[in-house]
Amino acid sequence: MSNVSADLPRKNMTTVERKFLKVGNRMLLEETHGRIASAALMDIVSDWHGTPGQIGFEAYAKAWVLEGNAKNKHADKLLRDLLGLNSEPDPRKAA
Repeated sequence: MSNVSADLPRKNMTTVERKFLKVGNRMLLEETHGRIASAALMDIVSDWHGTPGQIGFEAYAKAWVLEGNAKNKHADKLLRDLLGLNSEPDPRKAA
């Protein structure tokens, strides 16, 4: 009998995704209520790593936020801004 088991497929972030996380996290920390949004961003990363599927990080992050997993209105707004999910048009660009 063998104790060897098949490994789950590894998840790898692309260079662009890693850079996005670094820059995005710094941007969040500069904002009011940014610490809670930064913590939520790390929740996204850990949840993504814990899912068995092979969905890409960007798609997973957007779905995570759209499903309302941020649990805080400030974090939700900042993450939507960061991920480009705001549906409200900028009033300055409306004219």
